[in-house]
Amino acid sequence: MRRARIPGLMLLLLVLTACAGSRPVEVERPAPPPSLTLPCAGPVALPDRGLTQGEVEVLWGRDRSSLRACGSRHVGLVEWVAIP
Repeated sequence: MRRARIPGLMLLLLVLTACAGSRPVEVERPAPPPSLTLPCAGPVALPDRGLTQGEVEVLWGRDRSSLRACGSRHVGLVEWVAIP
């Protein structure tokens, strides 16, 4: 009879330990560097007229440069978030 009580008591103890409250751990983390939170530039505004090949290339180049810069900031922000 005594052996039958031990597993029951152990089960009761395991259940009671699950009732203990837990508190979330607050980790203070500094804000990300401002250079990583800059908004991405919008697309280049096109004039309301026909464009020359040179103008198209220049405007396309500006858009691509803005896209690369925005992507770099995005990667930097993702890396900042991922580091514990």
